[in-house]
Amino acid sequence: MDVHSFIWPRSARGTLDGKVDEPFEPDARAQSSAGQATPAVAPPPPPSNRYTCPMHPEIVRDAPGSCPKCGMALVLVTGTAKTDDSELRDRMHRLWIGVALSIPLVVLAMSPMIGIHELFGLQPRLRGWVEFVLGTPVVLWVGGPILLKFWLSLTHRARNMYTLIGLGVGLAYLFSLAAVLLPGLFPQEFRQHDGAVGTYFEAAAVIVTLVILGGRWDRPARRFNYY
Repeated sequence: MDVHSFIWPRSARGTLDGKVDEPFEPDARAQSSAGQATPAVAPPPPPSNRYTCPMHPEIVRDAPGSCPKCGMALVLVTGTAKTDDSELRDRMHRLWIGVALSIPLVVLAMSPMIGIHELFGLQPRLRGWVEFVLGTPVVLWVGGPILLKFWLSLTHRARNMYTLIGLGVGLAYLFSLAAVLLPGLFPQEFRQHDGAVGTYFEAAAVIVTLVILGGRWDRPARRFNYY
């Protein structure tokens, strides 16, 4: 038998040797880390929506709308928002109305140019009234967005293409309106054989319809260019 084991017990002997026998205990941190699932990493937030004006890039908004300077629809440049096609649908509706009214208007106005002076038996003065009825909805309703952009370009002193278009359409319509309502204001050189004054309702209506048609193809092109 060992002399040390006879004199000192095992616990005291371990203390004198500098080694203490302790029962094995697993690491609590290892147990907690093993039993706990790895936290899921949150995906990065989607980029915020940014809309801008094709003609005034300094205009930036967080929501769709119209440019305060020219009235054009703002285009989505960043973000994942669904594109709003309400303006496109409204433009198509106006386009079809403009085409339906402009075709007979052009036929009436151009018939004297090909030798048909009284198409459907209409005298020049009565023809002027018919042109007024056909041309007014095209200029004022179909061309309403164009006239609004024309007005905004003047009030904000930001001249653009709508300034020129609105000026031409407005002068042609006002001249024709005066020719139908107040033909006595015009000198004799402006009058036809029955005293009627020539009108330009067809010119104003065709310009409006063509601009609306151009805008129909311009909107998808602007969307493609910004993306």
